[in-house]
Amino acid sequence: MITEEKKRREEKRREAFKFNADLSDQEIRSIRASAQGMTTHQYELFLREIGIRFK
Repeated sequence: MITEEKKRREEKRREAFKFNADLSDQEIRSIRASAQGMTTHQYELFLREIGIRFK
């Protein structure tokens, strides 16, 4: 049986890899950072470097 929490996490994972994902969501940034082999902090620094505002 799949719990509601597991469904929510799976939906977040799917959303994180969409081109227009909501980068203001910290969980999505964490998922994307992990997929690229970075820490969330490194990924956020990278986003700021290339001019993406997320907060």
